[in-house]
Amino acid sequence: MPKSSRKHAIRNQYRKSQGNVRLQARGGKKRRRQEHPLWAGVLLAVVALIVAGAVLYAGVLLVGSALFSENPRFEISEIDVQPGSIKTETMILEYLQYVGVAPGANLFSFQIRELADLYLERNPLVRAVQVERILPDKLSFAVWEREPLARLGQRGTLVVDREGFVFRIRQGLHRLPVIIEQGDTAWSPGETVFGMLSAALEVLDVSDDPRVGLRIMGVDVRHPEYLLIHVLTADGIKEARLSWLDMGENTDVSRHDLVQRLRRLRQVAQQDRSGRTLFDATIPGRIFVRDE
Repeated sequence: MPKSSRKHAIRNQYRKSQGNVRLQARGGKKRRRQEHPLWAGVLLAVVALIVAGAVLYAGVLLVGSALFSENPRFEISEIDVQPGSIKTETMILEYLQYVGVAPGANLFSFQIRELADLYLERNPLVRAVQVERILPDKLSFAVWEREPLARLGQRGTLVVDREGFVFRIRQGLHRLPVIIEQGDTAWSPGETVFGMLSAALEVLDVSDDPRVGLRIMGVDVRHPEYLLIHVLTADGIKEARLSWLDMGENTDVSRHDLVQRLRRLRQVAQQDRSGRTLFDATIPGRIFVRDE
């Protein structure tokens, strides 16, 4: 092939290849243009679903308001209060009126859980609250107050309940057993005790068990390895060093071991006529009478 013809063939082949590249590029652009409507359709569908959900939710709220919270059939005509010894019926009704829950208000104009939680937050002497709607027009409101289990220290008005919650009372302090700490108590209302004080609460709680039958007047928590309990007997007040398995953990195993030791301590204290006033219940299965 002549040299000029060979150059001409090469140019033709180059032009064809460039044309194919352009065609492929144009084809790619067409495919991308075709893909955009697909994504746009998906986006529009998602937006439509969101709008439809919002409209449906608004409709539900409107229907709910018409059927419940704005229905005069559910206006409160009576509030049944189950008060405590401190929180009287009058005090509870005044509080409910203050937060907008009173005769004439709608039963569904407030959330029961929010009402109960707010009352507990503002009334630390109350342990639990139960609020119940009684259709069509009554509300039940019951409170359970905290019951003091022991007095914290021999001075002051701080007490603690079975859950370890610290609060303050003004009456009936002399009837409570005393938890004796090192110096004045450092606890404040609203706190929860721990450590050896938790163990002391466990002892006082178990002593109420009919199987135990001990009247404990005080618990000294100043020793790190045992409690020194003051027990009222027919011969007067006697003391006992006391420890038990997993003391302070308040488990089933711990409680069982504590019950057994206290029952044995009661038997020994009732039978002892030596005149000694100190017992040792720190060794499993044995109670020793010691000189002070």
